[in-house]
Amino acid sequence: MDYLKFFNLTDDPFRLTPDPLYYYPSQEHNEILTSLNYAIEQKEGFSLIVGEPGTGKTTILRILIENWKDRAEIALIMTPRLSPEEFLQAVLEDINVKLPSVNKNEMIKAFRDILIKHSETGRRIIIIVDEAQNVPDETLEELRLLSNLETEKEKLLQIILMGQPELRKKLQAPHLKQLDQRITIKATLKPLTKSETSDYVNFRLIKAGRGSVSFDDDAKKALYIMSKGIPRLINIVASRALMAAFVSGNGTIKKDHVRYAIDHLADAPQSRGYLKLAGYVALGVILIAAITFGAVKSMNRLQPAVTQEKSPKEGAQGMSIAGTVQGGQQRILTVSVESANLRKGPSLEAERVSSAGRGSVFRVADEKKDGTGRRWYRILSADGNEYWISERVAIVGTMAGTQ
Repeated sequence: MDYLKFFNLTDDPFRLTPDPLYYYPSQEHNEILTSLNYAIEQKEGFSLIVGEPGTGKTTILRILIENWKDRAEIALIMTPRLSPEEFLQAVLEDINVKLPSVNKNEMIKAFRDILIKHSETGRRIIIIVDEAQNVPDETLEELRLLSNLETEKEKLLQIILMGQPELRKKLQAPHLKQLDQRITIKATLKPLTKSETSDYVNFRLIKAGRGSVSFDDDAKKALYIMSKGIPRLINIVASRALMAAFVSGNGTIKKDHVRYAIDHLADAPQSRGYLKLAGYVALGVILIAAITFGAVKSMNRLQPAVTQEKSPKEGAQGMSIAGTVQGGQQRILTVSVESANLRKGPSLEAERVSSAGRGSVFRVADEKKDGTGRRWYRILSADGNEYWISERVAIVGTMAGTQ
């Protein structure tokens, strides 16, 4: 049985994508969103929002963009490692300005013309830079120069810099002092409080259909202690705790389920509260054993043939446990997210060739770490193909064979 059906949920309540539907309006998030709306409305110029990874910066951006998309031209820069010329070109392309050439002077002239035109009609021009701590210094200086495009009465351009805490320190450098002085709104997005963490969990469960699932008070307390109130970490642990409860057949998530999920997430939060995912070996063993038990119950015995199953959409074929437990130890990988990318090689840069849905099971043939330390598994599908999959979207366990 699918674990969402088990809990009578209509959606995955703790998925990691920044879905505006799941935006939790904490006091901190609401204040920052209100400040950004005010800055754009009043044409304040520069705004700066910093926060630790996973605190919800991207979700706030999505809400802000949704609010202004009909009243403004918005350039969202998600790849900030650009030279000044590349940055300006990316901005103009985002706001649909046709460029006669890539000559910088002509680009600035075209930009100035569109700013004046929209100023006359009251339409805003907004540049949003995500992960702005990675913007080169010369490009930040270019942004400052662009902000000089103004009339005697108002700023023509609204610029929002969004990044991690080191961005604020970077802007305090002497050579960026002029830019820092122009930032009228500076805010830090902080983690959720203990009570907000509890409300956050309930809020997301309600959004996902509520169903029959609940977290008891001790589970919520353990969740807060581990996550320090960082929404992304709450989602990661809560999702794994749901899986643990599902495997044990329990509709109430208890402290033991949360602690089990925490114990099998490597690298607990460091001083900045950041969590790196590694293997989920023990949880994988339990989950795989449960799947195997279901197969045994329905078939009365393990069949030697491999059973193919297609994951959702274009997915690759997985294999049943029955085809993998014939003698010796066999490592088994189970996809733990709604849809996981399968690649040609052990890298995020490798070509994506297929996908596999939650619950798809594969044999593990090999593993490697990429340059960032992320572990990748080489898996074998039922049709004989080989793929690579990231540790962050799967559970790996060892299953003893039978004779």
